Amino acid sequence: MATQNGFIDQCEQEQLHLSGAIQPHGVLIVTNLQGLVSHVSMNIVEWLDEHIQIEHLLDQPLPAFIQEVYANAPALNEGERHVGQCNTKQQEFDVVVSHNGQQLVFELYPVEVHADPMPILGEAISVPDSQQALEEQCQQLVDSLLELSGFDRVLYYRFMPEGDGEVSADARVPGVEGSYLGLRFPASDIPQVARQLYLKNPWRSIPDALTEPVSIVGHAQSSIPNLSWVDLRSVSPIHLEYMANMGVRAAISLPITQAGELDALISCHSAVARQLTVSQLQAMSALSEAFNLRLRDFKARRRLQVLDGMQRHFDQAKSVLMRHGELESAWPELSHWLIETFAADGVVLQVGSDYYYAGEVLSARGVEVVAEVARSETSSVWISDCLRRDCINLPLSEIAGVAVVSDLPLDHHHAVNLYLCRLEHLYEVTWGGNPDKPVDYRDGNSAIAPRRSFEAWVEQRVGYSRPWAASTRMYLLKLRAILQQAQTFTWKADE
Repeated sequence: MATQNGFIDQCEQEQLHLSGAIQPHGVLIVTNLQGLVSHVSMNIVEWLDEHIQIEHLLDQPLPAFIQEVYANAPALNEGERHVGQCNTKQQEFDVVVSHNGQQLVFELYPVEVHADPMPILGEAISVPDSQQALEEQCQQLVDSLLELSGFDRVLYYRFMPEGDGEVSADARVPGVEGSYLGLRFPASDIPQVARQLYLKNPWRSIPDALTEPVSIVGHAQSSIPNLSWVDLRSVSPIHLEYMANMGVRAAISLPITQAGELDALISCHSAVARQLTVSQLQAMSALSEAFNLRLRDFKARRRLQVLDGMQRHFDQAKSVLMRHGELESAWPELSHWLIETFAADGVVLQVGSDYYYAGEVLSARGVEVVAEVARSETSSVWISDCLRRDCINLPLSEIAGVAVVSDLPLDHHHAVNLYLCRLEHLYEVTWGGNPDKPVDYRDGNSAIAPRRSFEAWVEQRVGYSRPWAASTRMYLLKLRAILQQAQTFTWKADE
């Protein structure tokens, strides 16, 4: 959408984990694995001793007041954390210790006011048994986080297969106007470099977007420490402007992860500065992780149900092939089953240079163009809901979407490919702001920044088919496997 303006490239090239600075609401100490200090944040003298010189801390053991936390911390592996507490004569700190692969990082958070103890979560919530029950639990989660955090608004931002996000739950305190519910946001709003950091951290807290970052210092020859697992890490200037454009001064993000990928993001917004303690953040993370586990179980159950249903459907398909003895004579019956099972408008079967058609389909030239693109993929399944976008050389066609299974194992002597086709389907998408204008040029085109408006903007989608279900790829891979079994059975029967 804005690649031509350089905005997305600029976001992806940011070395967020090597910012060399932290937010000022805490103190950072970095040591080697033997416990000798290699880096500190410049504000450390404000909390320890205004008369101490930073260079006197470097290459020395940890300050005495934090030695007990270091001694009690378990042996950490890369990415693991330990939470403890320590005290000086003047100040109490929450301490989060993490391992970045080469160093230990100590985040010190001054405890000004003791937070309420972590709330009792009550009776265990059962795994939802329907999509409606899942949505109700999702709304209950954001309502609970709103109450616990004291923020103005909490959003559940669900990622879609193409990378865009959609707000599927929205909770806000009385007096906060406007709802983001149902609004979609382009993938570029959360670059991949930021998504990778969300996967590594239980939360991301920005108590005050208007504060200035604090530099991290070490010896001149020392490299910048890796802050991938550090919540104190300073905030990208682009993200700060994005927050300002949304009217957000403080924010907390909680990741929802499935199968090692970012499935959703819970985003808490406040119009005023607001800092939570580590224990409060732990309580919020515990709530989101409990939901995350229930979501994981829900998806696993649904996946098993889909697989059971697939086996029943494909047993029918296999019986068609077995009864006819060859694919070509089975085609009328099989094509009807494929169109019905995959909600397609038509299907093409290519066996060598022969084509078999049913319903509304691509032309022979269209099939050639799609096949060339599909062959460039590493997977035997290729899916598109917008051929105009994905196949630039496609001739004019009413077919807007296709699901391709390449090199089907059906024939000893021919390449066999299957094309499930869908017609163009006009529909509307409501975005949070115009996704085609995510940047504004400033100062004579010398700088770029996030879009300023997040008002609902309706896009009339032209050139797209009905979206393919998330389970389509799994269905097609299962189809390929079962047809492989059918082929083996046929060969043995011939022998």
